[in-house]
Amino acid sequence: MSKDVVVDIQGLTKSFGDRKIFRDVTLQVHQSEVVAIIGPSGVGKSTLIRCVNYLHPFDQGTIRLLGHELRGGERPSAAVLQDIRTHVGMVFQTFNLFHHLSVLDNIVLGPVEVKKVPRKQAVERAHELLEMMGLTDWAKAYPRRLSGGQQQRVAICRALAMDPKVMLFDEPTSMLDPELVGDVLEAIQRLAQQGMTMILVTHEMMFAKEVADTVVIMADNAIAEMGPAKQVLENPQTERARNFLARVLRNTPPADIPQAVVGGDPD
Repeated sequence: MSKDVVVDIQGLTKSFGDRKIFRDVTLQVHQSEVVAIIGPSGVGKSTLIRCVNYLHPFDQGTIRLLGHELRGGERPSAAVLQDIRTHVGMVFQTFNLFHHLSVLDNIVLGPVEVKKVPRKQAVERAHELLEMMGLTDWAKAYPRRLSGGQQQRVAICRALAMDPKVMLFDEPTSMLDPELVGDVLEAIQRLAQQGMTMILVTHEMMFAKEVADTVVIMADNAIAEMGPAKQVLENPQTERARNFLARVLRNTPPADIPQAVVGGDPD
């Protein structure tokens, strides 16, 4: 594996019972690369990135990351899982904030409890992240007082507070009202500009074209096409990719920060 490959997925196959979710998925993610995974709902995009941090086990294949190798059908040790999940941040469709904790306490909880960072240091870092996300005035507020877009930005702060080496985003705007989408996409774009390695499952086609280095189209239980974002989205080479993009892009509004195209991926 090349030194700059951060996540190396080889021959990944995943089923739920008798249902095949995807088969023989191979993908490499390099340092500071942004990979956007798109495709019809239900093809396993979310399941794929959940395999990266082993929220879902997989049947066959391997995932190499952070010096570890995850193998299909073999559960990694608790120590390996903790190391991976400590250094691989994830932002979900739902915000999953602790509603009995303030915004600040939501962010510092992980570093203090998991990484044993001194609370003073964790609080200083939390304030830096809140400032970066435009949430400085909300540190003492509770999640119920925040809009959906603000809560999702807090969720991003919480993931970044662990100083991850890789960030996974699972349809982070799919649960938001259209007018709240832009702030979250802007926050993700800022991370890309700072060189964060990211895998992003999204239906935001124009955003993927603007921010991603590589676009992966999943369809029919496999990768239908993969390559540089502009090439894949403007000149797809496979019929399956062309059909998918023709159907979706007809409904994509021509805006700098696009509206949500379709709902979240149940897989």
